[in-house]
Amino acid sequence: MDRMPRNRPLKFKNLEKFKQLEIDTDTPVYLPLQIEHEFGDLEIMGPTGGAWEKIHIAESDTPLNPKHQEEISTWEGLIAPGVLIVEEIKRTKGVYMSEVCQAIYENHFPIDTLKYVYLLDVCNKDTRSFVRDELYTEYNGLTWPDEQIRDWVSGTPEFEALLGTKLGQTVAHLVLGAFKRGTRRISRIRIYDSFEALQLQFAIEEIQHIVPTYHPNQSPSARSTRSTSRRLGNLESRKRRVVWDEKTKGKKIRNQWSP
Repeated sequence: MDRMPRNRPLKFKNLEKFKQLEIDTDTPVYLPLQIEHEFGDLEIMGPTGGAWEKIHIAESDTPLNPKHQEEISTWEGLIAPGVLIVEEIKRTKGVYMSEVCQAIYENHFPIDTLKYVYLLDVCNKDTRSFVRDELYTEYNGLTWPDEQIRDWVSGTPEFEALLGTKLGQTVAHLVLGAFKRGTRRISRIRIYDSFEALQLQFAIEEIQHIVPTYHPNQSPSARSTRSTSRRLGNLESRKRRVVWDEKTKGKKIRNQWSP
C-alpha cells in the first residue's frame, strides 16, 4: 500500500500496511513521571492492570517515493482506557495527526471512552511560545515556569487562545472528527511545569442536553388556570431582575466553545 486512504476515517490497519512506516508496540510498566502526581484523580487503571499499550511510529530507512508525500514523521505515546498520552508528535503532509491519534486509540478502545489527552514535554514552538511569552506574563500576573497547576476552562479568552495554537488545534480536530457533532467538547486545558518542560492535559466531557419533559397530569387547561396573583408575582420578579441588570451591568453573555 503506497498511499493513505482519503475521504474515509483513517484506521490503524492502514498505518500498519504503509510501507514507509515502522510501528513498534510494547506493554509499559510505569506511568510517565510527568503525570504520575495527578493520575490518582483520573480514576483510570494504571499500567499494572495490563490495559496499557506503548506505541511508536516512525519512518523506516527505506528511501521515500517522491511521488507520495503522505508520510508520518513521528508519533510516540501510550494509550489506556480513557486516556491518550502523546509523548512525541511531528507534523506530516497529507495525514492529519488528529486522525492518527484517533486511529491509534480506536484500535484498542471505543472512542466514546476517551476522556483525557495529554501532550507531554511540549516542544512545538507555536504552542510553547504562546504559553511562555503571551499567557504566563507579568501583565497577566503569571510567570513561567509556574509552580502551580492551572486549569483554563471553556468560555475564557485564554482557553480559546490555547485551542488556537498548533497543538490545541490538533486536539480540537480530534474531538470534532472522532465524536458525533454536538456530543463532546473540550471543557478544560490544564497547564503545568514538570521536569522543566511544558505539560498539557485536555479534558473531554460529554455535552448534556436538556430534554423538555411533559407531565400527563398537567394538561394545557391546567397550566392556564394559574392564579392571577402568581402570574403577576412572576412578572414583578422579572422586572426587578431586569432593573438590577440595567443598573449594575451584571447581565453578560459569554461565548462557549463546543464541537
